[in-house]
Amino acid sequence: MTMNCLELFAGCGGMGYGFHKEGFNIVCANELEASIGETYKHNFPDTNVVIGDITKKDVKKQIYDSFKDKPCNIVIGGPPCVAYSMSGHRNSRDPRGQLFNDYVAIVKKLKPDVFVMENVKGILTILHDKPVLNAEEKELADKYYKLEEKKIEYSLKKKVLSAKGKKMKDSEEEITEEAQASYQKEVDDNTQALKQIMSEMNKMKKNILKFRMHVTDIIKDRFKKMGYNVIMKLLNSANYGVPQKRERVIFIGVKKNLKKDMSFPNPTHSNDKESLLPQWVTVKNAIDDLKNMDENKDIQQIYTNHSKNIVEKIKKTPIGSSMNPKYTEAFFRCDPNKPSNTVKENHGGVFLHYEKPRVMTPRELARLQSFPDDFIFKGSKSCMLVQLGNAVPCKLGQAIAKEVKKKFQ
Repeated sequence: MTMNCLELFAGCGGMGYGFHKEGFNIVCANELEASIGETYKHNFPDTNVVIGDITKKDVKKQIYDSFKDKPCNIVIGGPPCVAYSMSGHRNSRDPRGQLFNDYVAIVKKLKPDVFVMENVKGILTILHDKPVLNAEEKELADKYYKLEEKKIEYSLKKKVLSAKGKKMKDSEEEITEEAQASYQKEVDDNTQALKQIMSEMNKMKKNILKFRMHVTDIIKDRFKKMGYNVIMKLLNSANYGVPQKRERVIFIGVKKNLKKDMSFPNPTHSNDKESLLPQWVTVKNAIDDLKNMDENKDIQQIYTNHSKNIVEKIKKTPIGSSMNPKYTEAFFRCDPNKPSNTVKENHGGVFLHYEKPRVMTPRELARLQSFPDDFIFKGSKSCMLVQLGNAVPCKLGQAIAKEVKKKFQ
């Protein structure tokens, strides 16, 4: 049975490619950014790629129209994870965390037999407002979020003041005592205000569960009320042949009336030396054949021109460290004998090559995400890095697709 598929929040199509490889018919995909959508169009020429904001009625209509004469058997994709990320501020009222509602609305309209939704590991610990709050709970929530907003405001100001202080210290001009005193007062006032806010937020911690619950429970409850049985698990991409230790939370929902017991794919690879499974795929396994290749834009083996100073810094950066001590992820030098850490865009601060005095190329990063070499990324190099940093590894998507296919054959 061929299953018709819709991919939401599609990005460049990492999840979709995995399902495509297992014979799913990707009828339609939606992506907000036009430049990223061009990558999807190029690699999935038979798919109707709808470019635009999923919150808009006309975009939803284009998606629904794609299934006018055929059923939508499966919906895949993960609402943007910015509000759930472990890095930075995690704001449960961030509108980027509310796009889940649009995913739900489309599932409700198209009534697929099954859906697969992915998100970052951070979603496991974030709390969200309960769907319905009484007056007392709402008052508590509003008070807490006002403090949260202030915390973010003063935390950002702390960074600005730190940069200002560094600039004053490095300045060749003489700083007057009055200017120094004024600056120090700003720092002290901001520090005191931040401490006060943190103290008030800590006092409220015991009341948080009066108005919040785990967002994962909210997600599962929403789908259960719509008639789906839902399972959830944290999967490590390295366990499925991806040369990267990228962890993603996967939700799979199946219509209750189909009476199918869904399950997650068993690992195909292991980090256990005693296991009978193949060992994790390493960075060196994945990209070593590319290291001496001349630049080849056809497969996007595109090198970065580093200054002599940067080249020397890279040479001195040991395996398992970052070129810049301030960062733990950007310009990190991967261990060639292990899977990489999570591939992230990091504003160009991508991994350093384990042997060469340079950053990794888009194709090398694509290999770490298990994209085949004939999967071509459109747009500028920086756009390619964004696409790669946000993608679901193809082999993780394919492992999930195989498991779904087994249940529906």
